Amino acid sequence: MVVFNLGGIVGMLVAGRAADRFGAPRIAAIWFALTAAGVFLLSVHLSTAVTMIVVFLTGVFLNSAQTMIYATVSIRSRADNRATAVGWTSGMGRFGAVFGPWLGGQLLASGNGDRGFTAFAVAGLSSMVFIGVAALRGSRQAPTGSERELVAAH
Repeated sequence: MVVFNLGGIVGMLVAGRAADRFGAPRIAAIWFALTAAGVFLLSVHLSTAVTMIVVFLTGVFLNSAQTMIYATVSIRSRADNRATAVGWTSGMGRFGAVFGPWLGGQLLASGNGDRGFTAFAVAGLSSMVFIGVAALRGSRQAPTGSERELVAAH
């Protein structure tokens, strides 16, 4: 767990810089794809050293991808709905934080523990798809007059 959390710290620093350069939606989508690959790799029996490297890198990508969702939602939401959108996003994330361990426990208890890695990899891939679609959809929408004024004021 320590290796995963250290990866999260590194990931926040790297993802923030990358998001400033390439955009939070793009980085979030790429990071979720890399998270899915890392989680799927954990289902393969690897040496302890390689497993620790995969856990670290998965921590880098997962923790920072989750944070990039908040950045993406805030830039893709209208000013009059931004707090609500971030609140819903955070709430759904908390739901996943409860549901994921429950699902993993159920799979493990039924003797299907290896399927948990696949289930979590699918969750990462679906996150990549949803954030990618939202980013593409949002990039095609022109800002309204009040949003242009808000951006110009800052």
